[in-house]
Amino acid sequence: MQDNFKLSKTYFELSEHNFTQVVIFYFISLCGLVIALVILLPVMQWFFHDFLRGTVYNDTGVSIQYFIETSKDKSVVSYIFNWAIDLNKGTSLEARYWFNPFLTLVLQSALFGLGISIIISSLLPESLGYMRQKIDREVVNTIEKISQLKYGYHSDENYKEVLNDILYADLRSLQSYVEEWNMTMEDLKTLHNAIKWMNAGFLYRLWHVNDGIRMYMRYYFTVQYSNTILGFVYIGAAVLIIIIGLRGLKFIPPTEPSLVLFALGLEFSLLIVYAVTLMYSRQEEEFVLEQTGSHADMLMLGKDFGSSKDIENLLRVFINKKSPDKFYPKK
Repeated sequence: MQDNFKLSKTYFELSEHNFTQVVIFYFISLCGLVIALVILLPVMQWFFHDFLRGTVYNDTGVSIQYFIETSKDKSVVSYIFNWAIDLNKGTSLEARYWFNPFLTLVLQSALFGLGISIIISSLLPESLGYMRQKIDREVVNTIEKISQLKYGYHSDENYKEVLNDILYADLRSLQSYVEEWNMTMEDLKTLHNAIKWMNAGFLYRLWHVNDGIRMYMRYYFTVQYSNTILGFVYIGAAVLIIIIGLRGLKFIPPTEPSLVLFALGLEFSLLIVYAVTLMYSRQEEEFVLEQTGSHADMLMLGKDFGSSKDIENLLRVFINKKSPDKFYPKK
């Protein structure tokens, strides 16, 4: 059987990231944040100027009056941190609003930068790619578990055999593995696509980058962090309620809506992250299937004798041992 796929590191080795991977990941995230701000700031200015028919003052270093009426109070405007916006000019409703574009857009921009960094670091070589190593780690971990289940012990030969079985499997073969390995078809398809993705060329991996990311999200992130993300969503909702309440009680001036927009952006960003987490997570019935399969054998024999799968694995160890005649020739 042809063996094109190679993974020289173990699960524990892949669990430790090097300094270069971390620096590259956060550097790309920061660049993505800056790019998003460069794009969104002109869009925001267009929205106020053309859509709301307002006048925007954002020339950095210019000092203008805080209120439209004559006032001694002045404030310095900045293109990134402080805009003055006049709406309804020439009417009785004319008013000046102060807007902090950075506070309003930073969370959405950071989310964009994080997404770009995840995609790019997935395509980089393992020694440089932060996400690539995480994907490799989950593939190695899953293959090792299947190898242990199938043969009763772990070896490099068994690992390669299981890996190639999945890599070159068709739909019929995957269906047979569902019952043999006590896995759902969706999990096997995800693993099959991830191994195929890792063994392909750059253009294929670029076009099917979701196959690699899905492996990490489905097997690790959604299992470990789904409840944490949901908790952050509730925290964001609480922050939004408090800030809107403060605005209603006049503790936040109506001419400074940036904090309210920040709270809206916070909840929006958290809901996007939670939605993505739900998209990659397993369905509830899949968890029930795995729980049922993992305990079915133990219920058949009872706890005193152990599970039938454990007994089968023990027998495999003795069957796969080499005969003593191979070590001690007959006299």
